[in-house]
Amino acid sequence: MLDKNPERRIGVPDIKLHPWVTRNGEEPLPSEEEHCSVVEVTEEEVKNSVKLIPSWTTVILVKSMLRKRSFGNPFEPQARKEERSMSVPGNLLLKDGCGEGIKSPELPGVQEDEAAS
Repeated sequence: MLDKNPERRIGVPDIKLHPWVTRNGEEPLPSEEEHCSVVEVTEEEVKNSVKLIPSWTTVILVKSMLRKRSFGNPFEPQARKEERSMSVPGNLLLKDGCGEGIKSPELPGVQEDEAAS
């Protein structure tokens, strides 16, 4: 199947009969004659199968939602997630630059922005 030369490469009919695919003939694949039929498609079905896309921004938005696997309202602000500091050991977290430090579980009552006394 992986041979680049199409003349030497195995074809689909031979793949369907190959012992590896059929478990040495114990589990043959169903024949096309038994399980395939021609489907008639009308011109109206073809016309109704493709709808106009309102805008590219809609396509980009849907693609972004699919990539993030996030199907909530994309226009509602999401709570910002706290990020783990890569330079601080333990469970110390950084807050996004608003000046408020997060209390350290290792130093109760002490925040990042408090001056040392």
